[in-house]
Parts: sequence; C-alpha cells; structure tokens
Amino acid sequence: MQNDDRLTPSERELEAVLGGLRPAHPRMNRDRVMYLAGRVSTRRQKRIWQGLSCCLVAVLVVSIVSKPRRPAAEIRPEIVADATANMTGRGFSARAPEPFEPRRFESFVNYVRTRRAVLDRGMEAFPGSSATPPGGGEPPLTRERLIKILSST
Repeated sequence: MQNDDRLTPSERELEAVLGGLRPAHPRMNRDRVMYLAGRVSTRRQKRIWQGLSCCLVAVLVVSIVSKPRRPAAEIRPEIVADATANMTGRGFSARAPEPFEPRRFESFVNYVRTRRAVLDRGMEAFPGSSATPPGGGEPPLTRERLIKILSST
C-alpha cells in the first residue's frame, strides 16, 4: 500500500482494516449464472407456446361439441327416377349392388388354409398328393428339403 500524506489517521486505519479483508467465496459460479439467465429468458417463449396450445385445444373441443347435425336428406322419387334415367343413358346400370355373399370368399379362405398347411407340413399338405414320389427315386418334397433346395441356389 502506498502511504498517502493526504489521508487522515482514521482513513489510514480504515485502509488497513479493509486491506486485511479477504474476498468471500461466491455462492454461484459463472456457469450457474449463465444457466439461470437462459432459463429466465426462455420462460416467456414457453408461456406463449403453452397459451397457444391451450387455445387450440379449447377451439377443438368447442368445434367437436358444437358440431351442427345435418338434416337427413329427403328422397324424392322424381329425382331418383331422373338420376337413374341419366345414368342408364351413359352406360351405367340402375341395378342395386349385389348383397354380400360369403361363398364368394371361400376360394380365398381355402388358399390361406392351404398355404398355412404347406408351410407347416410341406408338399404332403396338398390334397391328392401321395407319400410316394412321382419319379420313384426321389424322396418326397418336405419343408426341410424345400428349404435345402432353395438355399442351395
């Protein structure tokens, strides 16, 4: 410290006391201060997005609840007759669509069953197949043999 002649004895005493003090350890370091500053700065943006999301949810709920019901359409015979006449003139038929028949899908169901059986049991799953090979010298086609044949190519 410099001795300054302009200082009074009480100021010199204060200078000596202050010179003997050590700085206190900071409670927060630089990284913590920067983190807290960033957190505070984004709080406003976060609140804006939260508010907008709540408003959109409220609008969605109101639109679902207050959805107006459409009145049932009136079927007037004269309009239906005019429409069918116009459609038959353009190549459309005025027939009603055919009703659902489960028999039409039997072939698909049979295909799925046969495919599953062939994957499980091999060629013996085919109806009308025999256990004896057709050539006489070859063993029957089984799942293991099919896998072996397909993996060898």
